[in-house]
Amino acid sequence: MNVIAQDDLAPASGAPPVTTAAPAAGPSLIMDLRPCYEGFSGIPQETRLLFAMFAGLPLRRFAGLASGVHYTSRRRRGLTPYEQTVEQTKVLIAQDTRRVQWPVFIEQTIPEGMRKRLVKPYLLVSELFRREWLDLKIDPVLFEDYLWTRLFDRTLAPGDRHLLQRAEFYATELGREYAGSLGMLPRFVQRRVETQGWDLFFSPSPTPYGIAPGTTLMVRYYDALPLLSPHTIGEPWLHAMSHARMLARNMEDGASFFCGSEPVREDLLRMFPEAEPRVHTIPVTLTPEYHPDVRPDHDLRTILARRRSGNTPQAAMGLPETLPKLFMTVSTLEPRKNFIKLFRAFEAARRMTSEPIQLLIIANPGWRSELELAELATLVNEGAIHLCGVPIGELRTLYSMAHCVVAPSRAEGFDYSGIEGMACGAPVIASDIPVHRWVYGEAAEYFDAYDEGRLGAIMARFAELPRESGHLATLREKGLRQATLYHPSTLAPRWEAAIEREAALKPAATS
Repeated sequence: MNVIAQDDLAPASGAPPVTTAAPAAGPSLIMDLRPCYEGFSGIPQETRLLFAMFAGLPLRRFAGLASGVHYTSRRRRGLTPYEQTVEQTKVLIAQDTRRVQWPVFIEQTIPEGMRKRLVKPYLLVSELFRREWLDLKIDPVLFEDYLWTRLFDRTLAPGDRHLLQRAEFYATELGREYAGSLGMLPRFVQRRVETQGWDLFFSPSPTPYGIAPGTTLMVRYYDALPLLSPHTIGEPWLHAMSHARMLARNMEDGASFFCGSEPVREDLLRMFPEAEPRVHTIPVTLTPEYHPDVRPDHDLRTILARRRSGNTPQAAMGLPETLPKLFMTVSTLEPRKNFIKLFRAFEAARRMTSEPIQLLIIANPGWRSELELAELATLVNEGAIHLCGVPIGELRTLYSMAHCVVAPSRAEGFDYSGIEGMACGAPVIASDIPVHRWVYGEAAEYFDAYDEGRLGAIMARFAELPRESGHLATLREKGLRQATLYHPSTLAPRWEAAIEREAALKPAATS
């Protein structure tokens, strides 16, 4: 049974969403928005959802740290309104182009290739021991279009745009990416954000920043996979060691951690058992945009044609007049996602059943994906469908019309695809790993992640079953109920309670 049904983890049943305007009471919170620049789903998606949720909580002040790259500006005081606007324009250009802002004489005299090699030494020399003052604000009225389209539009609904006016927005001079580079050096060069006057600093992952005394650090923790599965990630030394360094420093700084699933909490406590009182579990938030949305077949065909991936060759054959039963998987192509086993299981399933079935893969290339791409190219040539860049509205339709969704990973911190599929009414087949058991509960059919034969047999059996009755219908109903556990209206009260608790426990400010 799903662990979140236990009393100490259970969400408030039937709690309404918190949408009232924030009154002049409660704690103050500043939130790092860096993941919002990075993609559609996963951590970027939940960061946007948490921003919307926090904007509706009773906070005295709420702000977003909207900074991603290095930007240097020394003059902040005594600016005219025009000069303030120009300063904001400069920092947004830096964020949008993801370019380090070099002094003019370096930009004009040193070639770009050499500048790239000089970035980290330059940062070390120019930024060593400097602090991040929260005095460069981004006006959410003047720059509403930038903030909305660059940070929030890919997840939040258009009607949520008013939430921008409930928050302040700040930029830093040294973006998180480069602060992380300095974070690989000894502690005394760690960049500190001057958060005096703020009760809480919320980071959507382990952070390279130090914060001012008197501010409590809250860290959203999704998984320890850079440490526990280094053989599955790109540049493993860099990613594992930077994760380890930031994690250890956040622990030393007394941060409270909020894991997206109970198995992740258990992993974290194996490494830091002494931190048990400040390591908590609040499940990942699912966007309400996922719900059953069955369309006519020609709409489905349009989506399948429009979103074909350019990373694999186009299939030589088109879809038949009668659509095959689609076995759908959604993820990034990388080793721990277990696509090779899935591809081979599907080939076996096709030999086991006379039902017309097809594999629908929605995935972008990720770490170490060369083998997956090669095998996928062969499948696409044989009729499999590979899509990428699918927006939420179309993805919802695909989930809703798939015969079933397969979540084959060997390791996960949460795994969105299965619960998104459940929310859209799709039966789910999932690998039997602790995270899947915890997240999906009894609403999925499980298989050994290393046994492609077992997965193939389940897929062949599911192909023979009707989707609207019997076993698959039962899975669908269980899945729809399971998905409600991750709705914002379910989780908002738990985040509100956590924020109030952390604010009450915040450390005293010292000079």
